[in-house]
Amino acid sequence: MEGSKSCSQTDTIGKVVIIAAGPGNRLSNDGRLKPLRRVLGLTLIERVVISCMQAGLSDFVVVTGYKGEFLRRPIERIVRCRCVHIDIVENPDWKKGNGTSLLACRHLLDKPFVLVMCDHLFEPDLLRDLLQARPSNGDSVLAVDRRVDRVFDIADATKVAIESRRIVAIGKEIETFDAVDTGVFLLTPQIFGALHAAQKKGGYSLSDGVREIVEKRQVLAFDIGEKFWLDVDTPQSLKRAKRVLLSGLTKPSEDGFVSHYINRRLSIKLSGWLSHLPISPHAITVASFAMALAAAFLFAATNTLSAVIGGFLVQISSIIDGCDGEIARLKHCGSRYGAWMDTVLDRYADVAIAAGITYGYWAVHHQPWVWLAGMVALAGFVMPSFCRKEYQLRFLKSLPIDVLTKLTKRDLRLFAIFSGALVGLQFEAILAVGLISHVYVARNLLAQYRRGIPGA
Repeated sequence: MEGSKSCSQTDTIGKVVIIAAGPGNRLSNDGRLKPLRRVLGLTLIERVVISCMQAGLSDFVVVTGYKGEFLRRPIERIVRCRCVHIDIVENPDWKKGNGTSLLACRHLLDKPFVLVMCDHLFEPDLLRDLLQARPSNGDSVLAVDRRVDRVFDIADATKVAIESRRIVAIGKEIETFDAVDTGVFLLTPQIFGALHAAQKKGGYSLSDGVREIVEKRQVLAFDIGEKFWLDVDTPQSLKRAKRVLLSGLTKPSEDGFVSHYINRRLSIKLSGWLSHLPISPHAITVASFAMALAAAFLFAATNTLSAVIGGFLVQISSIIDGCDGEIARLKHCGSRYGAWMDTVLDRYADVAIAAGITYGYWAVHHQPWVWLAGMVALAGFVMPSFCRKEYQLRFLKSLPIDVLTKLTKRDLRLFAIFSGALVGLQFEAILAVGLISHVYVARNLLAQYRRGIPGA
């Protein structure tokens, strides 16, 4: 099957083989196919494909077995959506062991290839670094995890013993071991002869074949360090996979104080629930924008209850505003357009909120200075992000991040409006955050001037 457009492929590695032939009874016994089990909106097999794509690979072989006919249509969807090439190979002997699955696609593999399992999640950097560590002498490489005390199910893990970077023993039952097998391999075609040799001895698993070349000292161990991987083989490991993926959505270096301590904790939980629904990041962006507009109209009213409700809508909008990016990262469906649209609608929302609050205050006090103060506050809403982006565009580097930078973030600005609305001080709130923003811009202009930037 071919994608709708041409995709790049590395020159040194032939294909990625994904073994998806087993029934997955340990994960569930309800007949559902393990490769199609969803983890926060995406199937296991699609997450594996995406990790390989992000490591620079796009030519795949998927080996099916148990109910393989039900995998064909989902795989075709992955081809269309992810722009990859996937050959499907059916293995009629899958019950004998996963070594037969690799032999089933031998005719498609004439140079070194990557082998992964459909139920092993891993971060792309793990595979990218493994490819860079490829030896020049033709040896195979297995990514291993030396953090044996942190392996989720050590009893079921395949252990490896290592001497001077070479694997000298592999198997689930070996007593002395240094690391565990992550299920991510860089293999050469010599593995096929090893698998045949193992079968003659009655061994049909992949480990049996790898053991044959291990005995010849032809398998190197690649230590993954602190990189993430997980064998999703039980309901407990499935829950852990969800927790790990959700925890990876935080953005400590970018989030403001309110996002870090309040909003992100709530938005991540909401995104975990939303990931199971057919809702796009664009729709979430529009929903957040609509809430902000509704809040602006409520602020324009002159009664306390409307202002309080508007304050709550502003804060809810701020929380939901984090979900669009989180869903995009969870489902790997983000785009430059989506990020741009989110920024544009945020600015329109800020203008509407400031205008609504200013009008509501003016309707009570009828003083011309109210509009002037409101416009000054609104300029403070817009200028910090504009200042940062323009600086990066002009000088090709970012302004330093400090406490004052965090105080100008949108999350704190909206939280200040929410807090002010609860006590009837929403206008004073926008004046305060606007003043802080102008101080931030002035501070940076002066600091860069003193450093001689104008002469750059």
